[in-house]
Amino acid sequence: MSKFVNLSRENPDCKVEGFLKRTKSEARRYPERKLVGDSLIIGFGPHAKRIYFPVSLKSSKSYGFRIVAAVDLEEKKKDIENYFTEKNISPIEIIYLNNDERCNAKLSKKIEARLNELVKNNKITGVIISTEPMAHVCYAKWALKNGLSVLMDKPISTEQNVANSPDAAEKLLKDYYSLKNLYISSKLKNKNLNFCLMAQRRFHPAFHKMKSLIREVFLATNCPVTSIQSFHSDGQWRMPNEIVTQDYHPYNQGYGKCSHSGYHTIDIVPWLLEGAQSKDKKPNNVDVFSNFVRPNDFLTQLNLGDYRKLFKDFDYHNTFTENQLRRKYKDFGEIDAFVSLAFKKNIDTLTLASINLVHNGFAQRNWVTTQGKDLYKGNGRVRHESYYIEQGPFQAISVISYQSQELNPETNDEIYDVGGEFHFDIHVFRNDKMFPVWKNYEKISIKDLGIRAMEDKSRGHQEDARREAILEFVSLIKSNKKKNATSDYLDHELATKLMYGIYKSASLRKNNKNSLVNLKI
Repeated sequence: MSKFVNLSRENPDCKVEGFLKRTKSEARRYPERKLVGDSLIIGFGPHAKRIYFPVSLKSSKSYGFRIVAAVDLEEKKKDIENYFTEKNISPIEIIYLNNDERCNAKLSKKIEARLNELVKNNKITGVIISTEPMAHVCYAKWALKNGLSVLMDKPISTEQNVANSPDAAEKLLKDYYSLKNLYISSKLKNKNLNFCLMAQRRFHPAFHKMKSLIREVFLATNCPVTSIQSFHSDGQWRMPNEIVTQDYHPYNQGYGKCSHSGYHTIDIVPWLLEGAQSKDKKPNNVDVFSNFVRPNDFLTQLNLGDYRKLFKDFDYHNTFTENQLRRKYKDFGEIDAFVSLAFKKNIDTLTLASINLVHNGFAQRNWVTTQGKDLYKGNGRVRHESYYIEQGPFQAISVISYQSQELNPETNDEIYDVGGEFHFDIHVFRNDKMFPVWKNYEKISIKDLGIRAMEDKSRGHQEDARREAILEFVSLIKSNKKKNATSDYLDHELATKLMYGIYKSASLRKNNKNSLVNLKI
């Protein structure tokens, strides 16, 4: 164990990416200095460095929220220490674990004892779990058993080889229900205990606006959402050898996009559908059918000969032949996933849905090596996201959020326009012949809905939503009043079932079996 001076107590005003502004609405929701939520973060990787720790650092004075300790692997020690050195800030207390102490199934008694000591010495009340998803469950179980509130990254869990094995997919449901039972029993002992998931679109003002538009038309017509098409692209172009070697948001463990950013869309689609549901218009089962693009498919789309034509230095950096890559890729996880859903009441379809998830989408990368490049939000990554929602003959909602280049904190021109960093437009079409009080067309921009708070490389409307999720978590920890969490663990049962169904369908298809999966909901 390495002990250091606590940063947020010693120097809360030092500069770090993710500077925070305090808004008037936040002042009402989160009274200044009344919240004290000393937290432990497990996993000090790119997400922690870019979001969790900057929010903690700049919230320590206004909200009393501090990350005072961390847990990570020994192999990450140099990288973490470099982070504190580059930011010119004092490190927090950190426990470094050896590789053989990784938590995938169960924490050892030795590690539990070290964590318990860390919690006791630092008077920790909350735990942020920001590890890779195969480690989520064991840390969540430890925290809940010890009466600690949890804010956990998505997804709830994933499993090695889940894209290839129906049995591995089944484990996702087992994980969910084991944690559900533990959470319910732990909450009976401690009514202030909370277990939240970092699903930031549930905190995003544009998604709340979309849901309210759906609800408004439903109340007037009793018409559910009849179809929804969703699309999300990370715009991450990974070189052939990186698919083998990269361990952050990997493919080499037998899972991929659906267990990375894809979970957000898997979660938000049924969340939006809830806006137009009632007892007689609520689905009780869903058909799931998946198609995956896997690394060997990707290698056919762009083979090594193509790379050599695109990059003169490709062979200098590439370490594998095409045959070697194909053997290694054999059981890797999905790069892209296109999923067809039919939400049904008994045998009748209420809503047709598509969830289309892409890692290999439009990007701004033109180099081979990742040396010195941020593999989380850098390396040419450009996000595209869209939704097209039909509510029968009454309403259509078209949502587009398209970036054209990597985030650049120095660029402020036209950031809300198509291609801009903050672009997010909602186009609403309504049947004003049927309801003259409605407008037949309205455009709503993200700049009309939210106040920017995050700055520098951590800025953006998704980052603002993440910050809101963190501050709500801290508020829940310290509140004596019963509050409903925006992203409570128990609200993620359907998304977990869908994720299970998506992987089960894809793995059945890979094994040449009937890949239509029906789930009771």
